[in-house]
Amino acid sequence: MKRTPFLLAAALLLVPPQARPQVPAEPAAAAESKPPDLRPPPPVLAAEPSLAPAAAPPAAAQVTSQAKPAHGLFPLWGDKVRAKGFDLPNPFGVMVNYYYQKSDITISNLKLGLNGGALQPVDFIKIPDARTKASALTVRPSLMVLPFFSVYAVFSSGATQTNVHVAEPVDFTTLAKSGAQVLSLGGTFQMGYKGFFGVADFNGSVSDVERLADAVGANMLSFRLGYNHRLNDDGRGIALWAGTAGQVIDVATEGTVRLAEVLPPPSGDRCSTLPPAQRTLCTALVQAISDPNATVTYSLDKKPLHVWNMILGTQFALDRFWHFRVETTFLGGRTSFLLGTEYRFDIL
Repeated sequence: MKRTPFLLAAALLLVPPQARPQVPAEPAAAAESKPPDLRPPPPVLAAEPSLAPAAAPPAAAQVTSQAKPAHGLFPLWGDKVRAKGFDLPNPFGVMVNYYYQKSDITISNLKLGLNGGALQPVDFIKIPDARTKASALTVRPSLMVLPFFSVYAVFSSGATQTNVHVAEPVDFTTLAKSGAQVLSLGGTFQMGYKGFFGVADFNGSVSDVERLADAVGANMLSFRLGYNHRLNDDGRGIALWAGTAGQVIDVATEGTVRLAEVLPPPSGDRCSTLPPAQRTLCTALVQAISDPNATVTYSLDKKPLHVWNMILGTQFALDRFWHFRVETTFLGGRTSFLLGTEYRFDIL
């Protein structure tokens, strides 16, 4: 009799599963009385997003899934960045700006040639200060090529004027006004995280200025740090930034102007008080200015008084399409003001 339990267990193991007695289900009351399982679900590892098209989901999944917004080709790798939770602006943009700049400059290595004569050094002419002013209306198309890199071009049409104070051998001030057409090409590196962003920008420009024999080149490098405060999920927000900019102007400048347009005639008394050599030059200048056809050819080196200055700016984004920007630079002998409107879009 002692072997009976072992024989019964062996018999149960030999019975097929379908023939085994089923354990009755728990009553509903007992199931409800069980404490809930508060353990977190196991983590799900998402695969790295790919630019290759994904396989179509089953029909049931297509009905219940939410359609994702479509995007164009640019920026490259944009879908990978969006999959990581970053919100990218529309890649294409067109901005219209009004720009004004006032800069203190230094002039050196001045050479002059009167009425087409050969250029001669005029070291005895002292220029303690000079200032340029420029205003322009610009159009700036841009493209975000990569999530962290954009390219742009700037087409400008405006006017410039240069105010030069000559202290020796004759004390007077000249004012030369010219029209200018400017073409700039540039690139921008940008990064952002949780509203904070950093921008590094470089551009080179070529200016076609009236009265100058050759085009004038300039380069600008700038850095900005700021914060973008989002007001809603439709792209509305306010951004503030501060930074610094450095400007380098092509130092070689040559041109020809009519003396009557840029030089006020010094008084005869002033010429008579100068030493003999300077008196002769002063008298020659007065005579040349009196001639409406007299011209002077010049060559000089020109550069900003200080390379670096400060930047402050703000931008209001009405939505993902319309942006309004104000930016100013100051300190370092250069002041500028920019007022612009930008429209950003995508091509699907």
